[in-house]
Amino acid sequence: MSRIALIGENSLGYVNALLDIWNNGNCAVLIDWRIPSQTMIDLMNEAEVHKCYIEKYLFEKIKLALPTTIDFIFYEKINSSAMVLPKYISCKFQENYSKNEAIIIYSSGTTGKVKGIILSHFDINTNADAIIDYMKPTTENCIYIAKTLSHSSTLTGELLVALKTKMNIVIAPTIVPPRYVFMNIKKFNVTFICLNPTLLSMLADELAKKQYDISTLIAVYVSGCILNDKIYNKAHMVFSNIPIYNVYGLSESGPRVTAQRIDCCKSNSVGKPISGIEIAIVNENGNLVSDGKRGVIHVNTPSLFSNYVTGDVKHISLYRGWLNTGDVGYKDKFGELHIVGRIDDIIICDAHKVYPSDIENLIMQDTAITDCAVSRCVCNGLEIIGCLYVSHTDCTFNIVHRLKNILMQYEIPKKFLMVKSIPYNDRGKIDRKKVSDILSEGNLKGE
Repeated sequence: MSRIALIGENSLGYVNALLDIWNNGNCAVLIDWRIPSQTMIDLMNEAEVHKCYIEKYLFEKIKLALPTTIDFIFYEKINSSAMVLPKYISCKFQENYSKNEAIIIYSSGTTGKVKGIILSHFDINTNADAIIDYMKPTTENCIYIAKTLSHSSTLTGELLVALKTKMNIVIAPTIVPPRYVFMNIKKFNVTFICLNPTLLSMLADELAKKQYDISTLIAVYVSGCILNDKIYNKAHMVFSNIPIYNVYGLSESGPRVTAQRIDCCKSNSVGKPISGIEIAIVNENGNLVSDGKRGVIHVNTPSLFSNYVTGDVKHISLYRGWLNTGDVGYKDKFGELHIVGRIDDIIICDAHKVYPSDIENLIMQDTAITDCAVSRCVCNGLEIIGCLYVSHTDCTFNIVHRLKNILMQYEIPKKFLMVKSIPYNDRGKIDRKKVSDILSEGNLKGE
């Protein structure tokens, strides 16, 4: 077994190369084509890669930076526009439940250096089976892949699910205007589409402005980061009777952990555990907390990753050796899981815990604000809470005035900056480090 890197945009050629790697008994090291070339090299060296399938035009773009120790094999995209994966490629798929390495996925690195997460064929196939159990796709269905295949959610939760159930798979470019997605939903009679909150918000904005025929859709699934209430409500309104289901997971768990279904989507939760998976919410001492109380989410899953390429687990298990996700959440009265944020994002103020997502949800209630991000930052040598927001008008006074009636004084951001956009990483998650840097360097507004 060898580890073989795969670098390229979503295309028929990419899927073909992936299946060839697997069918030859090797492990695919999936590297996002959008990252800097030096980072690509570092990741390949870390994973001890000596062979790499790479899209030809990408190689031409970065070849001066690439090492001679790696054998590069070119492949063609085949398609530059949306196409259904042809049978001559999809028929290459062979179910495999071995414990051999299948993929190495690199995490988003929102809290430090990215880590190579090793998942076996058993891990991803077992997780895909559990996803199939709640999605219930058939050969008559069609899934539109809108996110990059180098992410575990897309690879396992979309491509692998579709290959196993033999439904049609539309492989399309990922960096496209919303109207392109809607046109293809109609063209290919798409029934399933999986999005992150940023993509969902973009599509919802477009759908609010113009009518499109999306009558073939039977479900929209959303994952990747916390879906704020404003986007949740807007999307449910403009998508009308089409169900929008939140799902939750992390690469280390295969990735899927929980999902909303028709019988558990009473609020903006991420649903209940999927088949074969247990979750526990515990306090800092490892004791289970009662429903409604916040704690650290732990997961017991048969799809648990085997190891990292390098480095140790960042968050030590606090409960029965289960996977400590590093996420904070709670169960509501219906037993549905809600994600509050990352342990690393919690801000400590006067011995109190402050959750950025709570403040962001409140700020986003202002109709003039289209996006925002709250983070710790440094001002005049002191660490304070700051906020970036996107708006066409200066809302700082209104934000502060409103928050004074809702939050404790220590929870109210002390620094506000109006910006053109909020920095996100390639997974659609807020890049808290960049937010902090912008706030620390920017001009002071507000109180």
